Amino acid sequence: MAPRKEYGMESGGEALGQVTAGLTDRAEELAGVIGETMGAAKETIQDGLRRTKKTANDALGTVVDRIETSTEYFTERGMEGVVDDVETLIRRYPFQVLFIGLAVGYLISRAQRR
Repeated sequence: MAPRKEYGMESGGEALGQVTAGLTDRAEELAGVIGETMGAAKETIQDGLRRTKKTANDALGTVVDRIETSTEYFTERGMEGVVDDVETLIRRYPFQVLFIGLAVGYLISRAQRR
């Protein structure tokens, strides 16, 4: 019996070469697509970070402005003035203040249970 060749035909070798070339081309194409996708992802993340930084800066500026306003209010009015203002609000909006008091009491009781 004659030994059998695994790659007996030359045309089979050519087919293997074509498949290898096709796979190489496809791998290069996929590498390009992956590179583009990574670049787009990088741009998206950087854009998101820029927007987040701007939003955080705006929010921080708002907080600082409110703290300054509150400080000025307490400095000008003093503790007695603040108490007078709270009394005025309670007399002007009794039901709303009652509802707020109930809601805060409920939240405090829920927090203490945990």
